[in-house]
Amino acid sequence: MQGKIHIGRMIKTYIDRQNLLRTNVARQMGTPSTAIYAYEKRDSLKTSTILRICHVLKYNFFMDIANSLPPEYGYDRNLSASKDSIISRQEAEIQKLQHENNLLKELIMGRK
Repeated sequence: MQGKIHIGRMIKTYIDRQNLLRTNVARQMGTPSTAIYAYEKRDSLKTSTILRICHVLKYNFFMDIANSLPPEYGYDRNLSASKDSIISRQEAEIQKLQHENNLLKELIMGRK
């Protein structure tokens, strides 16, 4: 692997540039302030932890990680479909399943 991505350093840099208090960030995350300092020292974090930090800071660290990868690295556009498209498909699926469920209920009730 080429240059190592240090997510903790990314988080520290962002917090410092925004002049944020780590105690405030920690309080919003529901963690002790020492956790923020610990995250900043780590070169890797669980995805769920990064996601929580993204939500609290309203900043997309995943985009920074993606942008630090070589430009020749590709991605599957189908996997990065818009949220609206995914939600729309899921709503259609829910409606279909609800309709099927109602039909099954009618069939079962009709037999009794």
